[in-house]
Amino acid sequence: MKNQTLLFISALLFNLSMYSQAPRGLYASAGFSQTNLKSSDLLSESKPGFQIGLNGLMGYHENYNFQLEFAYRQNTLDVKYVEDTFEEAKKSKYKYSDLNFGFYVNYYILKPEEDEFFLGPQVGMFLAVVDPLAPSKGADVNDQLYLPHLLNESDLTNSAKFNYGFGVGLTGGYNNFRFDLRYSLGMANLLQDVQINSYDESHNYTGPTLEGKTNTISFGISYNIFHFKK
Repeated sequence: MKNQTLLFISALLFNLSMYSQAPRGLYASAGFSQTNLKSSDLLSESKPGFQIGLNGLMGYHENYNFQLEFAYRQNTLDVKYVEDTFEEAKKSKYKYSDLNFGFYVNYYILKPEEDEFFLGPQVGMFLAVVDPLAPSKGADVNDQLYLPHLLNESDLTNSAKFNYGFGVGLTGGYNNFRFDLRYSLGMANLLQDVQINSYDESHNYTGPTLEGKTNTISFGISYNIFHFKK
């Protein structure tokens, strides 16, 4: 009887290890991403963009696992400006892009099982290397002064190079396919190094310090291209 009980427990644990975990391994991902720059010191509107990357899924527990991500994201900002005549306010397209590194914990309300859909919330953090704001290809930036502080293009290239923050969302999938729907909140001030034309007689900057933080909505679909061995 004792041996039969041990055999039953062993078989149960084996089946759980086979079928009650999301497929672990390396995933290729692609999807939609839109980053908004929230600032009263640089007036802009965000347009949809894209993201591509890789993520790794690891962990043996049936209820949760861990996700490491590396992704490139890009979208367009319509930045408001006036020309040197100050006659009319217009918009110029600027590219916002970053390399994003993330660590997330996935908790499954619908547990992963063979040939069944799995689903649950996701929470984590990210660190991003941000490209300086730059005009999109073909954008005309001659004699433009960006509102409300009348910044020029060279001022905007001093935007911060790093961002960090937190993300929450929903993750799920079916066998080797996964998806991640996420809202990310950036904590770094990306405009802290941008200066307006305000200096004293000794050429010391007299302020103000500009403010600009990000929030991002993204949706990515991933496919398992390499399985991690048990």
